[in-house]
Amino acid sequence: MRNGGGWGVSFYLAVRAIRRGNRGTLVLTILIIALVVVLMNFLAMIIGGVVTLYNQQMIDYQYGHVTIEPKDKQTFIADADSLVRRLQRVPGVTGVTAHVSTGTTITNTKNGKFQTKSLTAFDPVDEAGVTQYQLKIKGGDYLSKGDTDQILIGTLLAGNEDESQDKMPSLGGVEVGDRVEVAYSNGVVKSYRVKGIFETEGALIDSAAFVTRNEMDSVMHTEDTATEILVRGTSADDAGMLKYTIMDYGVEEKVRTWNEKGKGILGDAINSFSLLNNIMTFVSLVVASVVVFIVTFINIINRKKQIGILKAIGIRKQVIVGSYLLQVLFLCTCGVITGTLILKAISMVLTINQLRFPMGYITPVLNFSGLATSIVLLFAVSVISGYIPARQVVNEEILDAMRG
Repeated sequence: MRNGGGWGVSFYLAVRAIRRGNRGTLVLTILIIALVVVLMNFLAMIIGGVVTLYNQQMIDYQYGHVTIEPKDKQTFIADADSLVRRLQRVPGVTGVTAHVSTGTTITNTKNGKFQTKSLTAFDPVDEAGVTQYQLKIKGGDYLSKGDTDQILIGTLLAGNEDESQDKMPSLGGVEVGDRVEVAYSNGVVKSYRVKGIFETEGALIDSAAFVTRNEMDSVMHTEDTATEILVRGTSADDAGMLKYTIMDYGVEEKVRTWNEKGKGILGDAINSFSLLNNIMTFVSLVVASVVVFIVTFINIINRKKQIGILKAIGIRKQVIVGSYLLQVLFLCTCGVITGTLILKAISMVLTINQLRFPMGYITPVLNFSGLATSIVLLFAVSVISGYIPARQVVNEEILDAMRG
């Protein structure tokens, strides 16, 4: 035994220590480490759900997969009809819709309340191939291609008669069938019947209003122009490739993906969430390191005499330290497995019973790369926290340890 025995002896000592240790303390330590894993990843899981929901809303209602915008120093896209036909022939394109937007003042004729809004016109048939407004009609009907005196508005713009229930300034309780007046930037004022009210849960989206291209062209003379053209492809992940394919087809206007269009809007909020997540991760790691240190230290103090005997019969210091490190690794492994299972259980529960955020119901998204990083960090701080007290005790003189 004078030469030690290596990791085999360390493993043997670790197994005996775990089997003879207090089961309650063992279970409690594993549970604490599991909760640390949960704390390190729970907020990131919620953030992932928020980002996923927001990205999908941008694609489905605001930008499509790719947005074509006017050239620099121009306010509209000329010869838009020809460009739409060209885009429809691009490989990978499943839908194209042209928008014309103009500043207006919309007034509720029942109570005189008004809002200054950008009114957008589209071809309802083309729009249904790119966005999903037709699937989110809360009351009434979606626009038809030939509608000229009908308007489609969002539920937040319609609002409530009781202003305290509104999330933002509204028209004070417009309902399907009511009439609203729209004052255009060229001085024309027209009355429209509210044909439908849509609700997507998106604050920026549900405060919008739409008419048909035929109507906008008759009022603003915007034939064959567009302020933007939305393109839908096969998937969000292929948007970057679709962008360059469109550019290769000779499109000279600005071409931007949904991610390029929307990353600045939610960026600050996500950065704030990420900062909170980093703080929680740091605190969780400190808690984990303190717990492991205390458990290891108490374990070693209770076995100081045994450590002294092991050293007296020739067991090397490295072997004894190794046995405690193996115990720490066992605790961490069990804690990580338990914590991951708890996270999956939480994710399943919140997928069935979704959390409602201002932008809608979210489904948690477990970030496996972030989970792997947190596990590596947890193992690192735990090994260090277990090594320090173990090394400190085994360095004591044999007689001092046996007296302890």
